[in-house]
Amino acid sequence: MKNKYFELIKNYRNTVKKFLLLLVVFNLMSCNENDFLEEKPLDFLSPVNSFVTFEHYNAAVIGLYTKFRNEFYGSANALVAPRVMMQATDLVFYNHDAGANTDFASLLNPNSDFVYNALWGPAYAIIYDANVIIGRAQSEENELTEEQKNKVLGEAYFFRGYMHKMLADLYGGVPIVLQETVEPKRDYVRASRDEVYQQCVIDLLFATENLSDIESVDDYRISDLVAWQVLSEVYISLKQWDGAIEAASKVIDSPATTLMTERFGTRVNDAFNPDMPWASGGDVYWDLFRKGNQNRSSGNTEALWVLPYEYNIDGGEPGGVPLEVNFCPRIWQVTIPNSDGTNAKLIPTPNTYYGGRPGGKCRLTEYFYHTIWDESGYQEDIRNASYNIIRDVKVNNPASEYNGQWVMADNVPIPLKTWNDTVRNFFPIPAKAASMGDHPDDLWIADQTVPGSITSITGPSGKTYRNEYKMRLAETYLLRAEAYLGKGDKSSAADDINVVRSRANAPDVSSADVDIDYILDERMRELYVEEFRLLTLTRLGKLVERTKLANPVVGNTYGEHQNLWPIPYSEIEKNTGAVLEQNPGY
Repeated sequence: MKNKYFELIKNYRNTVKKFLLLLVVFNLMSCNENDFLEEKPLDFLSPVNSFVTFEHYNAAVIGLYTKFRNEFYGSANALVAPRVMMQATDLVFYNHDAGANTDFASLLNPNSDFVYNALWGPAYAIIYDANVIIGRAQSEENELTEEQKNKVLGEAYFFRGYMHKMLADLYGGVPIVLQETVEPKRDYVRASRDEVYQQCVIDLLFATENLSDIESVDDYRISDLVAWQVLSEVYISLKQWDGAIEAASKVIDSPATTLMTERFGTRVNDAFNPDMPWASGGDVYWDLFRKGNQNRSSGNTEALWVLPYEYNIDGGEPGGVPLEVNFCPRIWQVTIPNSDGTNAKLIPTPNTYYGGRPGGKCRLTEYFYHTIWDESGYQEDIRNASYNIIRDVKVNNPASEYNGQWVMADNVPIPLKTWNDTVRNFFPIPAKAASMGDHPDDLWIADQTVPGSITSITGPSGKTYRNEYKMRLAETYLLRAEAYLGKGDKSSAADDINVVRSRANAPDVSSADVDIDYILDERMRELYVEEFRLLTLTRLGKLVERTKLANPVVGNTYGEHQNLWPIPYSEIEKNTGAVLEQNPGY
């Protein structure tokens, strides 16, 4: 069969070659030189006929969404998001792929593919696509109405501005690229960081004026409010406090947005079961992260931008977001010794109790698990409830003499001797990163073809099969608080923080206690495993300081220059027509 297949391919190629030769001869005999050189695509897409109708442009814009989702949310690989945008910060202590020494800073060298793949390459690829759309939409060789053109441009300008903002957050000053690249270009130069942010303002202001309002867009598409929120953060970076406050207020004061304060959604009637905290909950924060509850069409007025990942729906990504495999422990690997010398798993295999298959690839810091809650009101804050951060699990294996007992509360003697025991296999479970039964078949079954082994019937394991927030209103309040603090209005900053804390049933913070570190702690409490923590810290120049404070094993490997990442050397090397300067210290 294989030989026959290749024989068919060979015959097909030979036929095509003969046909093309005859076609060339025919053209040479019957056409003048100009006719021969003019390309007229009739049965394939090309730049000539791919950007004509609104449907063509809409498909190209959807490509921006798809590329953004795939590049920044689609992989468990250490070299790409979402892991890289959270790890080696004050939030994430351990990265499995960086090794047990957690010398993450050693990866931050200009020659590392990691430095290019994490953000530089994907961001400029999206900028390129956005520029193609912008340039073609502004030409006269299309069939767009003025309304259609502005709709297309609004989304394309947003993505271009947002990508430049992310680049400036992480690398500082970078080349500003505003035109489609149609031939090799080797003379890029870096604009200053402020110049990049200023260009972001231009693009995002255009987006705010031309994007649709949030009540008229599909769940997965951006609205004018999303552009206002990003613009608020850019203004903060430029220390334009009044502009940042005004931009954030556009989102907060919209009649279409409000924080969710009452239980809602698909599992609103689920009662908390203390015997199974990993599969039940009892508050609105838990509801925010359950399958089916993220979209505005489901009644969620807090959601601003949601990425579609639900299982088995149109537009959903069947692979899911790899949060569980990254940020939840491998409890299925924990072994408990019996008094007779035998050993039993904490969870039997096949696992029909917990569901999912966490990988323990990234362990959150003790600073997150303990310090910020002790200072915040440990007992009251629902974000730290036993079903939102699961700090104890029950043995569920009849082969264990401890079956039915709680590991922590009953002092079950699980071994915590090796590196893997403590940083991969057993630590508190952040429920918002866990699958929690999101997939209808989220259980493990025996693999009948390999005796004694198991396989996941969900396909790629360790994924969350629900939609993922990119932006929600709680962050907007914290951004405006940051702007008020920058302006010196600590009272208003405290008011905004307390809106978020009130929903969490946490005690109010006094204005005297508000500083940038308090806001960063509150962002951690509210947005853990959501925000791109790395970019928040590099934007503020706080990566090294905060990581040393909260994550000293990693932080003490950082040099002070590593508040910015290096420019990839591959970009410097091939930029032969001008000097693309490296960041200091690299």
